Amino acid sequence: MSSDDKGDESPTTQGPSSVSGSASGSASGSGSGWTASLKSLRQYIPTYGLKSGQDQEEDGGMADPDPSSHQVTDYREGERHDIHGNTVQFIPIDQQQQQQQQQRTQAPTLSSDEQLTQEPKQQQRQHQQNHQQSQHKQPQREKQRQALSPSSQQQQQQQQQQREGNFAQEAANKAVATITKAVSKTKRNLVLPDYYDQFPDVRPSLLLTVPVGQSDMTMVTQAGGVIVSSSSSDPAGTPLSLMGRVSMMFKSATSAIGSVFSFARPSRVLTTGGGSSATALPRGTQGIHKVAILGIHGWYPRKALRTVIGEPTGTSQKFCDEMDLALKDYLDMHQKILDPEDIVKIPLEGEGKVLERVELLYQNLVRNPAWRRAVQDADLVLVATHSQGTPTSILLVARLIEEGLLRVREDDPMMQRIGILTMAGISHGPFPFLKGNLIVRWFEAEAAGELFEFMDSESHIARKYRDGLRTVLSSGVRLTCVASLEDQVVPLYSAVMTSIHHPSIVRAVYIDGTSYQNDFLINLIAFSLRLRNTGVDDHGILVHLSEVIAGSLYGEGHSTIYDEREVYMLSIRSLLEPPASLTSERARSEPILNPFRAKQRLNPFYLPWGMRGIADEIMARGDQILIKELERVKTLYNEWNPVSKAMKEIKFRLEPVRSKL
Repeated sequence: MSSDDKGDESPTTQGPSSVSGSASGSASGSGSGWTASLKSLRQYIPTYGLKSGQDQEEDGGMADPDPSSHQVTDYREGERHDIHGNTVQFIPIDQQQQQQQQQRTQAPTLSSDEQLTQEPKQQQRQHQQNHQQSQHKQPQREKQRQALSPSSQQQQQQQQQQREGNFAQEAANKAVATITKAVSKTKRNLVLPDYYDQFPDVRPSLLLTVPVGQSDMTMVTQAGGVIVSSSSSDPAGTPLSLMGRVSMMFKSATSAIGSVFSFARPSRVLTTGGGSSATALPRGTQGIHKVAILGIHGWYPRKALRTVIGEPTGTSQKFCDEMDLALKDYLDMHQKILDPEDIVKIPLEGEGKVLERVELLYQNLVRNPAWRRAVQDADLVLVATHSQGTPTSILLVARLIEEGLLRVREDDPMMQRIGILTMAGISHGPFPFLKGNLIVRWFEAEAAGELFEFMDSESHIARKYRDGLRTVLSSGVRLTCVASLEDQVVPLYSAVMTSIHHPSIVRAVYIDGTSYQNDFLINLIAFSLRLRNTGVDDHGILVHLSEVIAGSLYGEGHSTIYDEREVYMLSIRSLLEPPASLTSERARSEPILNPFRAKQRLNPFYLPWGMRGIADEIMARGDQILIKELERVKTLYNEWNPVSKAMKEIKFRLEPVRSKL
């Protein structure tokens, strides 16, 4: 046998002995027929059938050269199958012995030498058959090779990419359609009442052809008229010429330099026939070069409860970030650009009772040289706080004013503009019915118990808080109080400081888009807040509506408020765009602090009496805007069809004053 013949041998080739062995094998398919064949083949190929890495081994360790000859009996069907699943005819043992006997009688007897020569011949015939089969398969392989030529492969790839692209496009179209449908059904979050609707005299600052802050200071008369000195546009509203813009920029630069060297003083407004004068508040972005943003978080639950409800998300850093983004949006709308280093964010962290937190946050602020310098050098100071952080922030700002770290004196050329945003502030304590709640009693710390002391204005911490409010409001600080409609912790009257009266307080309510209904109740709340912002008493309406709109204790109304960007934007607008009626003298007036004590149960007869008082006061004032708003509320009342028991009770109580509405 030549070396070529040896190289063409296939390991699956079997001799006659192996065939007979497979035919007479046991049911397991591992008979000794193929072992006998291996012994005979090893006379010519010593390594045939050995496992890799073995030179000699016993018969029991031989590798099976043809595992496909093994048969497995399927006893359920009475058939035999090889490992490839091919059916092998089942022949009883008696018939197998008869067939073997017939083969022996018919086959010629071969000597041992003839057997030795016969086996290589059979292997050679098998090799020829394999060669013919390979030649028969060669045309098919050639066709496949042609089908996989570079041009064909490119076409197939292009077709595959096109199919994938079409599938992706269809999926994208479906996703866009689904999102569009969902967005169309989603209602936008609201902050009511709208700032520009209730203060229409601030709109001219946004309608000037030159952005706010680049024009001269707005002059406001006591009659409410708005006069802009050194007008930057003609009466027709045409834009400035190039020389006009250069002149305007020169005036702005001169004003800024003059304020630094005390050459400029706050302008006086024109007076009407009475002869008395009032100082106009700074408006717009004029003179803003450095900004400091303070974030003060609310009350944190104890660590034992945090493991159940998770870590609080209303952190000081979040408030700083949200206020920073809102301020940048506002400056972009007015074409004002500040460098990133000109806005310093100061997140103040610290837990405990209110007075303990004030001391802790104050020390953290003054001991940080960068933060202290940023507060002192800032032209604009913004404070954002939530829940228990409201009294903490008020007392902290009051202390900074008393220590001289914040400049609020009117005769100071470096006077700062300061605004405080309180979100769901706990000024008059939480809901009274929460005092006996098991969650509050079992899990909360002393800091939570202290919050209920704010329900009584004569308590120690409430008196401290009111002293801080007196200092802050009389220093010209602008206060924006925003409540959450479905707050489960802080009532509406507490978040908007219903017992405090001052023209520098702006009140609003945040309404989640999923909860908004343009019905009588929502409009009545917005209308009452608008009355308070214009100096008209709400006659206790906000107090009696607070319990009706209380959210579930397991809801998220108390926390979703600080995720709304418009809440922060309202605080910036109220500070940088004060109404014409808010002069410096009014902004620095003493606040009216009425006594307050929360009650577990309210008298239901006060609600219709309060509505009657509002209607009489509006008619007595003769304010046509408020009269029209009152007529709209009356129409909504007639169309209102409440579903819940509490809402039905509200409509029933107001039935006697329908004529007044």
